[in-house]
Amino acid sequence: MDPVSARVAESKRTIVDLVPALDAEGQAPHFEALSTRPWLTIAAQPRLPRSRWFKIRYRLSLYDRPARPMISFRRGSQEISWHLLPGPVLGRGEGLAIAPDETTDIWISPVAQKGRFSFLIEAIEILDVAEVLRLGWRGDRGRFISTLATFALGWRPEAEMNFRWATQHAPLSSWPSYQKRLSVAADLGGPELPRRDWANAPMVKLVARLDDTTTPASIDGAIEALRAQIFPRWTLLIAGAAGQVAPLAAKDARIRRLDVDALAGEDRDLLGFIAFGDRLKPHALACFIETMERAPDAVAAYCDEEMDLAPVFKPDWSPRFEARRPYVGRLLLARLGFARGHVPPAPEAIEETSFARKILFDLGRKEVLHIPRPLIETQWRDPLILPGPPRDKMTSAPRVTIVMPTRDHAAMLRRSVTTLLERTAYPAFDLVIVDNGSTDPAALAALATMERDPRVTRIDVAGPFNFSRLCNLGAARATGEVLVFLNNDIEITEGHWLDELVACACEPATGAVGCMLLYPDGRIQHAGIVVGMGEGGGHCDAGLAASAGGWLQRNAVVHEISAVTGACLAVRREKFLAARGFDELRLPIEFNDIDLCLRLEELGYQTVWTPLARLTHFESASRGKATFRRLDAHAKERAYFQSRWADRLRDDPFYHPGLSLFSLACALA
Repeated sequence: MDPVSARVAESKRTIVDLVPALDAEGQAPHFEALSTRPWLTIAAQPRLPRSRWFKIRYRLSLYDRPARPMISFRRGSQEISWHLLPGPVLGRGEGLAIAPDETTDIWISPVAQKGRFSFLIEAIEILDVAEVLRLGWRGDRGRFISTLATFALGWRPEAEMNFRWATQHAPLSSWPSYQKRLSVAADLGGPELPRRDWANAPMVKLVARLDDTTTPASIDGAIEALRAQIFPRWTLLIAGAAGQVAPLAAKDARIRRLDVDALAGEDRDLLGFIAFGDRLKPHALACFIETMERAPDAVAAYCDEEMDLAPVFKPDWSPRFEARRPYVGRLLLARLGFARGHVPPAPEAIEETSFARKILFDLGRKEVLHIPRPLIETQWRDPLILPGPPRDKMTSAPRVTIVMPTRDHAAMLRRSVTTLLERTAYPAFDLVIVDNGSTDPAALAALATMERDPRVTRIDVAGPFNFSRLCNLGAARATGEVLVFLNNDIEITEGHWLDELVACACEPATGAVGCMLLYPDGRIQHAGIVVGMGEGGGHCDAGLAASAGGWLQRNAVVHEISAVTGACLAVRREKFLAARGFDELRLPIEFNDIDLCLRLEELGYQTVWTPLARLTHFESASRGKATFRRLDAHAKERAYFQSRWADRLRDDPFYHPGLSLFSLACALA
């Protein structure tokens, strides 16, 4: 073994010494992040063998938000490339990486927020060829074959990307083994060293009810879990007859009957509900205290759950989603000072479901924290889909301009425009076709025929294909209050699709709006975009049946999302102009739709996806997987997008850090 390989091999299953590199200070394992992207580096840099995959295992304090770590390969201080590792949602994470040939230094950014954090690398293990082949063959076999094919062609970046898609995901059914491998016990002398004085921390008040379904075993289990909490300042308030509660209160002075003093205490104390049968993880309350004390303006916080030996990973606060598909569940804790104004004074009238909804819908996104860790084991509950809230009725239908870039492809264009004009029920729309140099006689004839319809305007734009520029020029000719950017390979299949998009787009807080796009065979092509998927952006649930509910059944309801595709994107014109339209200089072809959605969000307008409008998209069913697409085809655009939105790629608030970014369907990272 050469000296380089020997040094790396020596680090197997040992703690690698980390030191601050940029925007960080402290001494391992305890650091302070001075920005939202602090960097650590390995003190004695292991010079990794060239073109060899390695496995890295790392540990993040249970008190820190488990954003996906970024690993950066550098030549001195110059970055060559970076990649995302799985979020350590159980305290430990494990990922694969490969160092570029010219790498001299490895940096890692473990967290995405300022303040104290605790992080260490437990092991770096070089994988031999046999292990790489085993991993690929056990994963997505089709992807692994693509890995071998692209590697044989000499397409190294494409081979590496295909290998990630082949290996870096696991089915949700593998949760028990995943949990066994990556769970950690809280270490109060190590990463979980309390960061506040717990003796003077807020009190946690938990309410539980005794009813006809409560069993002695469920009571004992819940109380045992509470008494095992590493955070000691809690009180269990039991709603039930005095005779039932007395023997339980005798077990621990912190257990008592729910009475008129339930809401007494300091405003900063926390109030929430559990059910007998629930079991809190030993570090659960400590995580809530440390999280909320870090954000003193936060009013409420909720966590993920483990249910029936499977994780219930949740998005960050998503009010539209909660209104239709209540997902917050347990455990939700709210500041007592705020809760007093949202619960009835009579203790017997305090009820869990109404408590959650009354609390949450009076709060903004920054006031509701999500702890993306499963901190409670709960009993199975069927997903609940509620009727949508009534919309404010529009007094008149705002005019809509549909912008459709095109070039040649006469049959495809004719199908799209014909179905648009003949099937759309919305009363006030016009179509601007932006022709980017069609030369096909059939396409030119079709365009000439379309222009005879008074609703259709055609503009000619010469030059190389630049999707962003074509859309911006079409928008400049628009007369509508609402813009809809529509691909020329979309078929309109239902009459009221535009009504739904306009209704969503006209809500004051909404920015871009997307809809359900289906392949011609009825499978999902677009149900929203996960920012960070494939280390760029990807269509979640693409390829699933149209009836598939997807993650938490969210494909069934209108909900917030980070981005939607430009193949069908609606937005009010004044918001589009405020965001300066599509970026035609830096993102002429790739990522321009995601970038627009994120810039609208920076202005305070949230992107929304709706399943209540469904169209057919004739885009190739294999497009987007990048199996044999050259990654250097739009390298500058990809590099700009990754640089501009790196923080969002690692921590999409509407996708969970415990879910894989290399699987279109929901899977463990």
